[in-house]
Amino acid sequence: MMTQPIQMFENLTSETSPAGGNVPKFRLSYEERRQAEMRARYARAEMVAEVLTDGLIWVGRQYKRLAAALKEDFKLRAAEAQLLRMSDRELADLGLSRADIPFAVREVVGVAPQIDAVTGDLLPANQNLRSAA
Repeated sequence: MMTQPIQMFENLTSETSPAGGNVPKFRLSYEERRQAEMRARYARAEMVAEVLTDGLIWVGRQYKRLAAALKEDFKLRAAEAQLLRMSDRELADLGLSRADIPFAVREVVGVAPQIDAVTGDLLPANQNLRSAA
């Protein structure tokens, strides 16, 4: 039986290096290593800045959407309150009854439930048909 010589660690093959271990080894000088580290730091800082900027822009857009929705809701409630302050005679002149006021106000904006003409089913008011802002 023949024994094999002991191999040094550098000569062994692995999954990360090609057979024979003939991976070129680079010896970087102190200045080259410092430059590479600085480039890596700048790249990481740029990535973090981009992520933070995108996050702040997203939060700003959500705040704008919330503010616009609240303003729209206040306008609807003000219109509804104005109609509710009218007398029955004034509402009849407009062709409304008190029960129709919430639907009449929201129908102008497009959030009132709709009735399907064919089946007579009531369609939900929020169908998310508006385009995203």
